[in-house]
Amino acid sequence: MGDTNITYDEEFGINTFKRYIVQALGEEFWDKLIEGMKLPDIHTEYQCKCSNMHRFMEKFDEMADSETIKRILYKVRHGLTPANSVWAREKFLEMDDLDKFLQFHLQKELDMFIRLNVEGKDFYGQPITDEVLDFIKENPSMLAPVREGNKLLCMAFPGDMVKYLQAEDNRQKRYYACHCPFARESILAENTVSSTLCNCSLGHVMNFTEAFLDRELEGRVVSSVLGGDLVCKYEITIPDDIMDRYVR
Repeated sequence: MGDTNITYDEEFGINTFKRYIVQALGEEFWDKLIEGMKLPDIHTEYQCKCSNMHRFMEKFDEMADSETIKRILYKVRHGLTPANSVWAREKFLEMDDLDKFLQFHLQKELDMFIRLNVEGKDFYGQPITDEVLDFIKENPSMLAPVREGNKLLCMAFPGDMVKYLQAEDNRQKRYYACHCPFARESILAENTVSSTLCNCSLGHVMNFTEAFLDRELEGRVVSSVLGGDLVCKYEITIPDDIMDRYVR
């Protein structure tokens, strides 16, 4: 669904959320938002079944309109910026064709996973078994955006693909699909973190597309495991001028 050869911001955490919330709504809003609240800690939130993030998002949903929250959260994007994938812009301009670029990127990513499978190596700690590789091949939008008309469709990797594929219970499947340390444990708890938080993952997906198209884009969360779905899917709108210029 994007660039798998990137370095993440080691400082990513609740302060990343704070930076963009304050930037959009101000310090006073932030102070009211967190009043009387224990802030979620990315390293320990699992210990309380993500109850701190549940309350944080519950209050955020109450205090701001959904469109404002969406625009804030998709800037969070795990600390990434389009600058992390500057190579993609250069390659896209070199190929001068959106579909050719997407096919090139898909094949490059698929070749990497085939190599990991053959060599018995893992991907961020995930073993690429034959079953996992088959699942990846069946869902190409996990590796690169797939164009349908003026939309780019993307799908998130399950957080633990082996256990995801083995799980028979839907709640367990959703749990193993989730990546987010601020929300994952809540899927097995009484109160699941608001699916509004998944706009952070939308931004993570959009980061690569915004990098090679060199502009901010519009997108939406199509399905999410926090919302009760079995996979997380996203849709990004291709601007008209990009369609005219780069789609043959």
